[in-house]
Amino acid sequence: YDVPDGKGGTVPALIQVTKRGQIFMFDRRDGTPIAEVKEMPVPQDGGVPEDPLSPTQPYSVGMPAIGNEPLSEVRMWGATPYDQLYCRIQFRKLRYEGEFTPRGTATSLQFPGFYGGMNWGSVSVDAANDLMIVNDIRMPQIVKLVPQDEVKSGGVPGDGHTGLATQLGTPYAAWKIGFNSPLAVPCHEPPYGTITAIDLKSRQ
Repeated sequence: YDVPDGKGGTVPALIQVTKRGQIFMFDRRDGTPIAEVKEMPVPQDGGVPEDPLSPTQPYSVGMPAIGNEPLSEVRMWGATPYDQLYCRIQFRKLRYEGEFTPRGTATSLQFPGFYGGMNWGSVSVDAANDLMIVNDIRMPQIVKLVPQDEVKSGGVPGDGHTGLATQLGTPYAAWKIGFNSPLAVPCHEPPYGTITAIDLKSRQ
């Protein structure tokens, strides 16, 4: 899309949304960020030695971040007081240091999860009004890496989103499941997804 440049003209842009809820905007001609991008420190502890971690990750600070506010115990929710209590207890047990919590052999929480932030649907643009419409998904997962020598041969793998992904040929299988209460209701407070309009002139 050609985004307004604030001077009455436009800049040829490529806009990329991510499963992290980040929106990156680059000049199509040379890849230069149109919206500011900063490299920011991310957690380094709790991973596995075979998976080296970058000390920083890029954040698109010049555009809104959608649906990736860090989880906290107070944001745990329940359809009843009992499953809210269960979810708060489970949250305290899980390793969680924000969206870049390293995956390791200890059980941790991943949010945004595998389904989003923004997933395969990409974006829509109302060109008459320079509005970009995005949809996001907010469904955290519990994840854990399992050393291959602990994976029982002949075990039934998961369905791709739940259960065990064998990841044959790598040092670890990956176990994951939705972060839900015993009533199969997500443990975090609603909404579980939104539709957001972003003004490409103001970037608000």
